[in-house]
Amino acid sequence: MMEVLLEPTKFFEKAKERPPRPWISYLVVLLAGLISALASQLAARDLPAPTLFGPSWLWLLVGVLIGSLILWGIFGFLLHLLTGLGARAYEIAGWTFAPGVVLGLVLLAVAALFPVEARLPPPPPPSEIAQLKDWMHGYEAAVRASLFSQVSRWLNLIGVLWGAWILYAGVRVFAEKRATLVVSLYLAIQAALYLLSFFGR
Repeated sequence: MMEVLLEPTKFFEKAKERPPRPWISYLVVLLAGLISALASQLAARDLPAPTLFGPSWLWLLVGVLIGSLILWGIFGFLLHLLTGLGARAYEIAGWTFAPGVVLGLVLLAVAALFPVEARLPPPPPPSEIAQLKDWMHGYEAAVRASLFSQVSRWLNLIGVLWGAWILYAGVRVFAEKRATLVVSLYLAIQAALYLLSFFGR
């Protein structure tokens, strides 16, 4: 993995000599998602659990498994539409998430050292919808105001730019004329998602 992180062009040049291995790159997406989710859980360890349907760790695992597969599938499909690379597009899409593994480990350390601190009462029962909604707003506000969230935002920005570099290297090796277009669209979508999350608060 170090080669794709530090020398992505060299990594993908070597990949040209073998058949595509998209499922290996999917494991990168899954690992990055698991580490990030574990960091979030660890950071919120002193807060009352907001889950309503059972152990939060179980739902975390299910959510990451399904979410990472959907994310990888959509990203790979869009990359295939833009480049016509087929399985190779899914392989490149997966490796784009490699920085998330490294930065996720940093975030995990931050979560261990600086948990979210807030005094919240236990969540009300699901039958009290209005009270539960207010409680969730308080929970989300406490998490957003934490040092963990501030560091997470900066690490996400680094991860997007790092991933864009890997994406550019991969597409340039296999479909050189499409590399600039693909990365431009990738960065535009990331910027749009950031703005939506910012104004959706």
